[in-house]
Amino acid sequence: MQNPNPFWFLLSWQAWAVLIMGALATVVVSVVTRSNQGWLITLGVIGYLLVLIFDIIGGGSLGRSAHVRLARAEQENRELRAEQARLVGGVEELQARNAALEAEVQKLKPASEAAGAKSS
Repeated sequence: MQNPNPFWFLLSWQAWAVLIMGALATVVVSVVTRSNQGWLITLGVIGYLLVLIFDIIGGGSLGRSAHVRLARAEQENRELRAEQARLVGGVEELQARNAALEAEVQKLKPASEAAGAKSS
């Protein structure tokens, strides 16, 4: 599915803020040192791209309906994990009960064999 807003990356105010801070740092350093330090703008561009990457990772490039779908999927995932934990707990409880019954059967087995030997 294609993003309905192809220029979403231009709407990120945090990215623009980082880019502007990089440009201001370039101007300030160039004025203070009285030398051309244009390479510093690269730091602003790198910061801009990093902000965009973090925005993508956080789902910031998604639209409103995609955020709703993502929230529903996360809620369903939490519910499924809770159901899985409940079922695993039930299986462990059944295994413990089965082990206890088998231990009791093992205790009763020698007694029943001894009683069977006496009656023969």
